[in-house]
Amino acid sequence: MRSLHRLVVAGATIIALTAVVPSVSAATERPFHLEKTCISTTTGSLCTVTSSSFKWIPVGTEITYDGSGGYSHLVATINVKNGSATGVCDILAAVNDPAQLGTCTFESGTGRLTQFHLSVAVRRTADWSLWFWDGAYWFGGGD
Repeated sequence: MRSLHRLVVAGATIIALTAVVPSVSAATERPFHLEKTCISTTTGSLCTVTSSSFKWIPVGTEITYDGSGGYSHLVATINVKNGSATGVCDILAAVNDPAQLGTCTFESGTGRLTQFHLSVAVRRTADWSLWFWDGAYWFGGGD
């Protein structure tokens, strides 16, 4: 009888865990804000983070942009200690008018930024001195 009781309890536990695991592993979006300064280089732009709400992209982090695709298809790379993430940005609207928003999307990364996802709106100051990213990040597999 004890064996049957243990079997029933084990089966019920497995069923309960099966129902809970997907909700536990589901990605949770968190708010994201970053400020940076940028300079032009011969291959694109180099930006330095001056403020960040995300601890793994601290002040001083460098973000590089490959400008070969133009402002509507910039390849952006965030380089952090023990990892990186590469994404695509369309900042043409923000370049033309500081009141307009651009976008950047990162789908994954390496090292500490493995399975990192980031989706932000991009804007800048009128004098081009600061750029801002506002949106959400999460960690998890592809959706």
